[in-house]
Amino acid sequence: MNEATHGSRSKLQLWLIIGLTAAVFFGAFLIVPKSEEERLKLLESLGTSNRGTLLSPTVSIAALPITTDGESMSWQALRPKWRILLPVAGGCTEACKDMLYLTRQVHIRLDKKTHRVERVLLNTGSPLDDESRQFLEKEHPYLKRITAKPETFSELLSETNAQWHMHSGKFFLVDQAGQIMMFYGPENDGGDLLADLRHLLKYSAEAK
Repeated sequence: MNEATHGSRSKLQLWLIIGLTAAVFFGAFLIVPKSEEERLKLLESLGTSNRGTLLSPTVSIAALPITTDGESMSWQALRPKWRILLPVAGGCTEACKDMLYLTRQVHIRLDKKTHRVERVLLNTGSPLDDESRQFLEKEHPYLKRITAKPETFSELLSETNAQWHMHSGKFFLVDQAGQIMMFYGPENDGGDLLADLRHLLKYSAEAK
């Protein structure tokens, strides 16, 4: 092999390396999401494992004025956990009872990780009637109950893809930082929520 041939091959290898490097950077530039909508499309194209619907954009529940037992409270004062947020409107209808039963069974099936998740009933209507209150105390004694005005919760979600209203039958998943990040509707079953929670608990550190 003469020097001219060796030099040509070296130059070719150098240009190949430069070309591959440029292609990698260019490809990375193309797939970097520039907005929340692009991020969601990218996740969908990559085949995400979530069964619920990703909320876009995510919103912080800390921005929602809430009360418990008539007293103002701060979501940020709660111990960080994953939380299942269950909105109802004044009374607990059959749809409400079904939602509570489904989420309770999912919570139980988390086994050793149940302590990392809490169910929260968000009343966005009039005060709970006696029948609903007695039902909750008997059947769901560990359910946390909070209250917010319906218009404030609607406003919180107004710029998202949730399309929530008081009778939509949707409930939400809130992460440990207080971000509402996913929602479920009547089309979802307990297996969907369970699969998502197991995945999220597996890949998130337990907050101290």
